[in-house]
Amino acid sequence: MIKFKSIFLTLVLTVSFFACEQEQTEFKALPAPDMSSSSGESGSADFSKFVSIGGAYTAGFGDGGLLHSGLQPYSVGRMIAVQLAKAGGSSTFVQPDINSENGYFGAGDDGIPGTSDDEGRWFLSVSRSTGAQGISRAPGDFASVGTPYQGDMTAIQNFAVGKQTLGQFLVPNAAPYPVNPYYARFDASSGTVSSMAQMIGSGGTFFMAWLGAYDFLAHYARGGDENVFPEPTAATVVGPQFEQAVQAMVAGNPTWKGVVGTVPDVLASPFFQLINPTASIPLDATDDAATLGQLAQLAGAYNQTVDGFAAQSLITSTEAAMRKLSWSAGLNALLVFDADLTDLGPYWDGMVLANQITAAQRAMLEPYKQARMAKDGEIAHLLASTVIGNNVVEGDPTMGVWGVSAPLPDVYFLTGSELTYLETQRLTFNGMIKQAVATYGDGRIAVADFDGFFANLAGTMPATIDGTVVEYSFLPPTGMWSVDGLLPNGRGYTLMANKFIDAINNTFGATVPHGSPGDVPGTRLPATVD
Repeated sequence: MIKFKSIFLTLVLTVSFFACEQEQTEFKALPAPDMSSSSGESGSADFSKFVSIGGAYTAGFGDGGLLHSGLQPYSVGRMIAVQLAKAGGSSTFVQPDINSENGYFGAGDDGIPGTSDDEGRWFLSVSRSTGAQGISRAPGDFASVGTPYQGDMTAIQNFAVGKQTLGQFLVPNAAPYPVNPYYARFDASSGTVSSMAQMIGSGGTFFMAWLGAYDFLAHYARGGDENVFPEPTAATVVGPQFEQAVQAMVAGNPTWKGVVGTVPDVLASPFFQLINPTASIPLDATDDAATLGQLAQLAGAYNQTVDGFAAQSLITSTEAAMRKLSWSAGLNALLVFDADLTDLGPYWDGMVLANQITAAQRAMLEPYKQARMAKDGEIAHLLASTVIGNNVVEGDPTMGVWGVSAPLPDVYFLTGSELTYLETQRLTFNGMIKQAVATYGDGRIAVADFDGFFANLAGTMPATIDGTVVEYSFLPPTGMWSVDGLLPNGRGYTLMANKFIDAINNTFGATVPHGSPGDVPGTRLPATVD
């Protein structure tokens, strides 16, 4: 249908994204942070054995997966432990490092773990042949996750598990075993005891629990598509689950104290902010003249049917106006799928039966039955950059171009109604976290409130912190984000740990010092590929 010749995706980056074949790249392991000095007091808390539990932040995920080199040693769990060691805590903190440079995220397109297309870390890259900069993905190291942890599982202090919902922390990793390979590799119970129960039974004197963030983060990162990842429902699901966790932690260890965190404003991360959905499709009046002509024909035919349905009261005039398609020379909005729109398919079927349109015309309209142009305030996340401008069918532009003549799938896009719903659920859940601590915490639990955390950092950076310049980006050497733009790097995790430390100090009268982002590495310089 559409001949598309010269589209490119403009991002607010100094690097561009492209797919390339990568050669073996050596990533040298970085040392764990120093835990030897002492300069603070514990107040009414006892930091002699610190344990932690949570998701990707607490485990040290980043660069699109879990890897040892450069990230896992700087997990939020460990960065808190480093500072607690300066206020009476232990100089050791045992977490189940995977000891993998490429790390692991998940199976590739074949859906089978342990095959050649498994996905490992993302890394900044530069092409030897062209000099072009971009982001590449290393092959995944499934063995690092699929092989049991070789250390003493009974000595583990960081029970964080990436890609695990709050409810899964409360039940054994079974049915069928394992549900989550990241937990299975260090699950001392072999699927009979929950990670929460193992943390409670670890003999800790102080804990950090950051639960529920993945329930929201994963849904956001999948475009709010409920068919891919379920919606987080605060009042009836994640809220009661958190209450259960708090009660279990208080009852299971009657003497320890701890700190919990609320769910951050994850939509302020670069992953959700780098693409402008209303100005992502550049069309040139000369070079793209043929494309503009074809798009104008499409818009005319589509808009005519929409007006006709509004005239028949099959859809409202408001919806008709929202659905109008329009392209012009310059930067254009993305064409997107919106599940909240009326499905026009049955109406077009009726037009075929009434001989108002042909079957061929009906087939051409099929992709647009729930389509519209993106609006201000909506979000296309970073992974959309991998499909926008690509042919729906590789090598065949007549079948449509994603985001241009074919609606961007829901998994890459958050509509206004989805954003309203999700943010309402997140804020409701955060309120339930505070209420659960007040009701069941027995005065032994501090709350680190991360609502607005990322937005505040974005508004105040670049900043000089302890002599180190930190920027709100993933660009080396000063950025605080890992290459995926969704999870921080060691410097970002240090700032997160400091938020927990503030809550600990304020609640228990401790004087635990802040960690310095300058003590940990930022994003690495690009590696040479092809």
